[in-house]
Amino acid sequence: MNNNVNSNARIISSENAEIYTLGTFNSNQPPVQSEQMKEIATLNDKSLNGNIDPVLIEIQKLTSQLNSIEQKVVNIENDGIKGKDLDKQLTQALKDLKNYAAFFEQATFQLETKILKTSMSISKKIIGVEIGEQSANIAKVTVENILNKIKTASQITIHLNPKDYISLKDELNLEDFIKIQEDQNVTAGGVVIASDLGNFDGNIEAKVQTILESLDTLI
Repeated sequence: MNNNVNSNARIISSENAEIYTLGTFNSNQPPVQSEQMKEIATLNDKSLNGNIDPVLIEIQKLTSQLNSIEQKVVNIENDGIKGKDLDKQLTQALKDLKNYAAFFEQATFQLETKILKTSMSISKKIIGVEIGEQSANIAKVTVENILNKIKTASQITIHLNPKDYISLKDELNLEDFIKIQEDQNVTAGGVVIASDLGNFDGNIEAKVQTILESLDTLI
């Protein structure tokens, strides 16, 4: 038997061919990871040990599976598989790809939903800050708008937050049949008007809640 084995071998299934010596394959030592693979493994460990959204973890798994499918296709091309074996492997690869694509679509939808809800929560806080600075002016505009819609009413009581009540009680030019009173149940910038034509909730929280409910129907 010829023992003159060429000690240099190349992996031709990869564009980035690396040279391996014969000792590499005969060694009983465990395979040595490249620096790049060590870095990837370290990053993955950090990601999984951290506080990451389950959707993002599943997307990472999906990416790994898609890479695996891609490698299968490369192996099929390089190994020259033909006939039934080729059809079988391609069919399975396509099935896997279809399943992962469906999951990716669902995961993306869930992520978008979470981002939207987080954005709405942040918006509510921002709105609260802005209203706190201009609550009296906002309440005044709301009162005027509602009164314009109930001009035929003969009995009207305006409920204002105590802070806004102090600022507006002498500023609003109201008819004699219109009463104004402070109400701790009304948030700053909000207005609740009771009349013989019905009650009108111009409270800021009610307005924001209406907007959020409308957005919920979209997601």
